[in-house]
Amino acid sequence: MATLVRFGSHVLDPRSGVLCRGIERRALQSQPAQLLLLLIEHAGELVTREQIRARLWPDCVVEYDQNINFGIRQIRRALGSDAGMVQTVPRRGYRFIGDVIPASGSAPDFASPVTGVTHTAGGPARTTTFRPSVSRRALALTAVVSVALTLGFGAGVVMRDAPTGQFVYDHLVHPDRCPYIRLLLPTHRNS
Repeated sequence: MATLVRFGSHVLDPRSGVLCRGIERRALQSQPAQLLLLLIEHAGELVTREQIRARLWPDCVVEYDQNINFGIRQIRRALGSDAGMVQTVPRRGYRFIGDVIPASGSAPDFASPVTGVTHTAGGPARTTTFRPSVSRRALALTAVVSVALTLGFGAGVVMRDAPTGQFVYDHLVHPDRCPYIRLLLPTHRNS
């Protein structure tokens, strides 16, 4: 089984059912993830409802029409603005029309972590680069720290004549005057 499946700007981890697009991560339930893998394996081809039933519920007697509809809804919700990659063929099945990125060789392996050749259904091949996502928490923390430092520095410069502004100005703009910085930085200890 492939470790990662890449299509368009999305990356699917079949083991966990996590679908990533940039920094967005969405977890798919087991059956919608299996359904998406089936559609990707047959990219550009019609996958009938009977093929889906045979793959997802091979030895079960179940009302699969509603289950398939639910799975397709979950996939489209996870794909967000790219939900059009999954086309409905009325009364017959579904077709995946997204770009699938196979690794080198004739059969798709999806194991290449950095670059790949994108084959579109009936279109020319093009090279793409996969960029690992950065967590939202790290980006948010970086943004908060940047804003706080910018505001503190700005307040120190603007209000440097007021007592509070003088404190901020001395500590942020001129760290050599700050007794706290002298304790932390070896270059400022003996000044």
